[in-house]
Amino acid sequence: MLFVAEYEFSWDTLEAAMARRLEWNETKPDTFRYVGEYIWQDGDPPFRGVAIFEAASIDDVNAFVLNYGPTLAIKVHPANDVVSAIGTFPGIGADAAPRPRRRRRA
Repeated sequence: MLFVAEYEFSWDTLEAAMARRLEWNETKPDTFRYVGEYIWQDGDPPFRGVAIFEAASIDDVNAFVLNYGPTLAIKVHPANDVVSAIGTFPGIGADAAPRPRRRRRA
């Protein structure tokens, strides 16, 4: 499954968060894969970021969150790519009937 993790941390926990991130590279399960990870410096809290990852089980997600402990405030959300998500809505996906075309007025 695909997940998006939003996180934030402060100057006080910067070094610990960096150390935990490097540790995670060495200890993460084989069934956990980063798709992308981005961070930006902000006002308050000073640092925010997102990690997009694939995990095979809830145990992988829990291990990811527990790895950071109190160094980060983190929220994890299950996610889909946009095209796949659109396809899950009744009447919009591949099984949808074609919509009538609008006629142009002259």
